[in-house]
Amino acid sequence: MYYQLALVQLLLLSAIDAAANTPRLLIISLDGFRHDYLNKYELPTLNQFRNQGIRANNGMRPTFTTMTFPNHISIATGMYQEDHGVIHNTFYDRRLNKTIGMSSRDEGQWSDPSIEPIWITATKQNVKSAVLFWPACHNEFNGVRPLIYTSIYSDAVPYREKIDSAIRYFRELPIQLVMLYHFEPDKQGHAYGPDSPEVRDTLFRLDNDTKYLLDRVKEELNDDLNIIILSDHGMTNVTKVVRPIFEKYLDRSAIESTILSGALFNVMPRNGRTEEVLRNLSNIPNVTVYKRDEMPERFHYSKPKHRLGELTALPDIEGQILSEATTNSSYPNKGNHGWDNTLPSMQAIFMARGPSFGKSVQISSLNNVDIYHIVCQILKLNPNPNATAGSLRNLTQIFMPIETSTSTLSSSSSAPSTSTLSSSSSAPSTSSTTTPATSRSTPMTVRTTTRTTTLASGADRFVFHRIFLCVICFVALFFTF
Repeated sequence: MYYQLALVQLLLLSAIDAAANTPRLLIISLDGFRHDYLNKYELPTLNQFRNQGIRANNGMRPTFTTMTFPNHISIATGMYQEDHGVIHNTFYDRRLNKTIGMSSRDEGQWSDPSIEPIWITATKQNVKSAVLFWPACHNEFNGVRPLIYTSIYSDAVPYREKIDSAIRYFRELPIQLVMLYHFEPDKQGHAYGPDSPEVRDTLFRLDNDTKYLLDRVKEELNDDLNIIILSDHGMTNVTKVVRPIFEKYLDRSAIESTILSGALFNVMPRNGRTEEVLRNLSNIPNVTVYKRDEMPERFHYSKPKHRLGELTALPDIEGQILSEATTNSSYPNKGNHGWDNTLPSMQAIFMARGPSFGKSVQISSLNNVDIYHIVCQILKLNPNPNATAGSLRNLTQIFMPIETSTSTLSSSSSAPSTSTLSSSSSAPSTSSTTTPATSRSTPMTVRTTTRTTTLASGADRFVFHRIFLCVICFVALFFTF
């Protein structure tokens, strides 16, 4: 019996060793943070952060269309919009016969087993995660949820409150991945335009909040945390509104459903009326209309057919908006996004720092579908084989070399080799210079936990668990004899 108990203890401690040696990662998404804001405004904390870690000089390329919901799902899954099926912030699903948006709770939309956000990949491999306000984090994916998730997408919770929750999860729970979404500066960018004083002041606050985050990480987590700060897309000024689309150019009776965001107008015509709608759309000035099979391949935006209509109209001029508004006052936004994902104004931010990342490394740019594979590499996860849009092919230089990394990586780790990941990515070339646990929904707190012990770092957690298990084994051994 003694030897059996000793063996059980050894196995348990080995499992804890593996967990303790797994690096921790915080991903923060700041909605609508255009890449060139970092150079345009005095943002000392954010610029110091990227200069000390990984800096993408030309930003990060979003997927098309450059909207919030689809790009957050592309970041999370490593898939293009036509593959994960989230083609806009709001869209009609002909198969489900319902409209889907960022706050939708219908699990049927995620029934395809090939679609797997990184928090599901992690959960299935026993890496625990907390996902805060990230679009779709409240949905179940094929019966799996993360350990902690917020109940619904919201823009009402202050950024520092989200930061506090993330730090608390890392400190008090065996959480290894936290993904956090915040709605600024997108909200101010829409209302006042990207060049407005309101956006500038919001960026200053975000920079101060970043200092608050880094100070807490240093004080409470011993700086032992990998951090990625990114955004979903950029922002540009609205220069012209073409309106009203329906009254001037279209017969509503010919259309089953539409997606109209300003920078994109997708139409699902009723049976037999496609050519009629195509002719009418072609009358809109400064617009190019594509049939599904004519869409430029680089957009990766021609399916799924039950969600994406047959015709897509794209403005030829950056800043031109297509609107069903009837008056100028009914389209009040001064800024918008959604245009071609190669435009400089649509580029997102990417910066990273922490024990798993190199120091003062510069790359040209990357695609947001690469983020999924970066996370898999850091957390030693086997990636979803369907996440083929991105890869690490041009990004191996961003990681800390194993022999000098502060994280102990086992040579038998399940981390994917960069040579085994998809090589079909369209990631822009980069260059380097050295200068299933039970889930529970929570608004911002873990309601069911009763543990109050403060644990400063991964090492402290390891010591705590080791002592705890030794006590249990000793008690069991005592009663055995």
